[in-house]
Amino acid sequence: MPSSEIVTEDDIVRKRLLTDGEGCGDEKRVSNLIRMFVKWVKDPEADDTTFQKMIAVIASCEMSVDKLAMVKKMNELEAKNYAKLHDEIEKEIAEGKVRIEGYQKQLAQAKQIKSNKQQYNSISKIIKQYPSRDETTATISQIEEEIKGLKERKCTLEERVTKQKRQFEVLVYSIQQLQCELSDDKSGPGEEGKMDVDG
Repeated sequence: MPSSEIVTEDDIVRKRLLTDGEGCGDEKRVSNLIRMFVKWVKDPEADDTTFQKMIAVIASCEMSVDKLAMVKKMNELEAKNYAKLHDEIEKEIAEGKVRIEGYQKQLAQAKQIKSNKQQYNSISKIIKQYPSRDETTATISQIEEEIKGLKERKCTLEERVTKQKRQFEVLVYSIQQLQCELSDDKSGPGEEGKMDVDG
């Protein structure tokens, strides 16, 4: 048999896709339409009923094509939305990393403050060993006020770091969940589209 007459599997699939694009019986409807048309042409006494049936089949096929085009357009729009959302998530992750670096610096400062507090406590103990004088008393009062301020600042920084750390963990968890949903959506739009068309 000449190679030009060989019908490959790809040719069969391509033909089926062209005649039954939605997989919902379009091929059968087109075949019925062709048979009705041939019968209508050959039968000179054919009434208007056959013609109206052909018009109805054509309208049904056109509706299927329009529905498929609409599904395609919706899928493309959804893909664009997912791409935009992906970019926004990537941006938030980058910003989150910058914030974490800032919090780490604040934590280092808090540790330094704690070290300073310990040094101030040591100095305070040494000062208290000497007889009370007006200048010494004033100095001690000043040091105690500084220690108090450092304690409050340390507590504030630690609370802020803890809060931001929790918020970032929630953000990372939400991002992971969203990426899983995106992966699921990307792996199954074809099946969902087919189910929507079948319904």
